[in-house]
Amino acid sequence: MAIERELQTITTSQKNCALTIEQTKEITIAILPFRLLNERETLHPILSGFAEDLSIAFSKFIGLSVISHYSTSHIRDVSDREAIEALGAQYLVTGSFRMQGECIRIGIHLIRTSNYTLAFSDQHEEKLNKIMTTHDKIVQQVVSVLQQQVDYDLLSFSFKKKTVQLAAYEKWLIGRELLKKGTAESDQAARQYFTEALEIDPAFARAYTGLSLSYFNEWSCQLWDRWDVSQKGAQENALKALEIDDSDYLSLAVLGRTYLFSAEYDKAEHYLRKALRMNPNDADNLILIALSFMFLGYNEEAEKLYHKACFLNPMRQESYFLYGSNIYLELGDYQRAFELGQTVRTQSVWVDFWLYMAGAAYYLGDTEQMQHYWAKYKETFQKFINRGEPATDREALQWHIDVNPYKNGTRLQEFRDFVRNGWSGTAETDRPAPAVADTSAYFLQKGEFWEIGFAGESALLKDAKGFHDLARLIAEPEKEWHCTELMGAVLVDVQETAALDAKALTSYRTRIRELQAELQEAEQMNDLGRTGSLQSEYDQLLSYLSGSLNQKGQARNLGASTEKARAAVTWRIRSAIKKIDRQHTALGRHLSHAVKTGNYCSYQPERPVAWKVSM
Repeated sequence: MAIERELQTITTSQKNCALTIEQTKEITIAILPFRLLNERETLHPILSGFAEDLSIAFSKFIGLSVISHYSTSHIRDVSDREAIEALGAQYLVTGSFRMQGECIRIGIHLIRTSNYTLAFSDQHEEKLNKIMTTHDKIVQQVVSVLQQQVDYDLLSFSFKKKTVQLAAYEKWLIGRELLKKGTAESDQAARQYFTEALEIDPAFARAYTGLSLSYFNEWSCQLWDRWDVSQKGAQENALKALEIDDSDYLSLAVLGRTYLFSAEYDKAEHYLRKALRMNPNDADNLILIALSFMFLGYNEEAEKLYHKACFLNPMRQESYFLYGSNIYLELGDYQRAFELGQTVRTQSVWVDFWLYMAGAAYYLGDTEQMQHYWAKYKETFQKFINRGEPATDREALQWHIDVNPYKNGTRLQEFRDFVRNGWSGTAETDRPAPAVADTSAYFLQKGEFWEIGFAGESALLKDAKGFHDLARLIAEPEKEWHCTELMGAVLVDVQETAALDAKALTSYRTRIRELQAELQEAEQMNDLGRTGSLQSEYDQLLSYLSGSLNQKGQARNLGASTEKARAAVTWRIRSAIKKIDRQHTALGRHLSHAVKTGNYCSYQPERPVAWKVSM
């Protein structure tokens, strides 16, 4: 059911990206390259891009994880069992083309990897100009079969059939292949093909997306003297794409990144989260959103997206390690950050990546490695940013500070201060995280109100039960409180009635569908205030239903007072945090990440906070 899909989370391994199928609770498929049976010549661009386009279409379905085409492109035959098992997919989609005059016969097969039996097979015969219609039919057929195989609904937020002229589509495919080369020259060549596609079909949204990506790529190509031009080109073309197709997840992600680097954080988060909803399974898109979330301060969420990207692209995980290194540094896992960074190839890094490595070495107390990586950073900075001219440490550091759009600060601050102060002080091994010695951190009950302060800001909120729970949790960090302790409940072992009757369940599901439609409308109107309010109601309803429904979407029988206490305490704590967030965003975000709820509740901040609490 739609409710369960919204509630699913990606569980991850802390040490590597080897997620199992059981952990993801999603169907995982891999699309192998299609074979041309009766010709050896170079494939028509539309045929060569067929399997990749299938991957993109399938990846838009919520509940369907799709292995990246980068990990499947080298597999030529179903008999390559070793390579297929390394993908970790439950199902394979494979097929073939056979040219028959002006027609193409397309064979399609869906195979279970558990025993390599055929789950579905079909054939389509079309002329080349009808191949996109066949493409859509195949997607719909396979999704339908998968739903029957696992008795599970799949929902796509953004799978919409878009008509486009074939010649324009061919130009797009050629341009897309050029973008993958990742050079300034190939980006320029790709831009020409996208422009030609728009001359053929001015309403072809993906051509604008391609133009946006070509400008966006210039950042990774280190054309820093064109930073403003590249950013403007990326943003303007993304907006044009979204005017035509507001569900274009690539343009949404690019737009979010341009707003991020302009320090327009609310807009950035809005577009990045919408991109994630439109397509939760494009590995390359996930890793860029993960890094953006790191800058926005959502480090734990960034880690989850990083792991999922690695899982969906098992043969090219190493290309994501530099992102993971930065994310782990912001999580405070300096050893993991350093280990991942050491595996990164020099030609694939951004300019100040070596500064991050120097920072990780600083926190690990490795002075030699710190100096080594700082020297590499300065050399890179002088070459690409300072046009070959010598630079001081302060100049190199200041550029890094100016170009990185951290919303709420960074764990690198102490290292930055160390460099700014002329390398004074000593990097100590395994230094403890300092407490936030800030008298503004308080959580005080004043009659019918609570006075709260954090990070130099304060707020006054009307009393609610959830504030009492939060006060107990933050007064004793790391302590695990059983939900019945917070609730004051007495445990009983009698079975009780179902949490929701059929009428109530139907009503809740109707409201969820209404909220989905209203959210989409608010996002289309770029109404950030209304979007936030609707999202809050939506999240609250899903949180409540998560404790009231079983995995089949049926009202669960609440076995004992423990279950009632867990649901009630979770709801009131999360509700209290949402109220705080509306008045004090920094504290709301801090508590959202630090407070754990469930049968056991606790306050576990990334760094200790010196709280003053009274109740």
